[in-house]
Amino acid sequence: MQVNKRMSHELHYSMRTAHNEHGSAGLALRQPRPVGELLQSEEFCREMLEKARWPEGPVCMGCGAKGAASRLTTRPGLWTCKACRRCQYSVTSGTQLHRSRLPVSAWVRLFHAVEIKKQSLTPSQVSRRYNVAYLTAKSMLERVGALRREMPDMADRLEMQLRTLFDSNR
Repeated sequence: MQVNKRMSHELHYSMRTAHNEHGSAGLALRQPRPVGELLQSEEFCREMLEKARWPEGPVCMGCGAKGAASRLTTRPGLWTCKACRRCQYSVTSGTQLHRSRLPVSAWVRLFHAVEIKKQSLTPSQVSRRYNVAYLTAKSMLERVGALRREMPDMADRLEMQLRTLFDSNR
């Protein structure tokens, strides 16, 4: 008697591909993910910020070239300019979120809580919610407010995206 040994992900993959071969009924029945779950994804939040910051595509921080950006495959979220060939930048470069060690998803979730849900959070509440130090939480609240003041177009576009996402999941 031969036992078919498979890794757990192989079994899941084979079941999924077998189901997709027989029809895509699973895709039609797929439930939309809750907003909180979507905002946990680093890639999803980075894409939202990129669309809010650069609606027509990335713009080089050094030379201002549009359409000359190339994603670096070694580091997610990092872009390089093909025009000047010396600039590397991300969606947070030149914003209040620059040089932050926090993940982009934490910033988007805080923006969602403060701007969309209109929660007036204290640094203590932010500290507990995002598991950061009190001074970091205080800095986060200040930076989100400064982002709204210094880059209102980006903040408005991000707010519009979050509202659309929140409304579509109701």
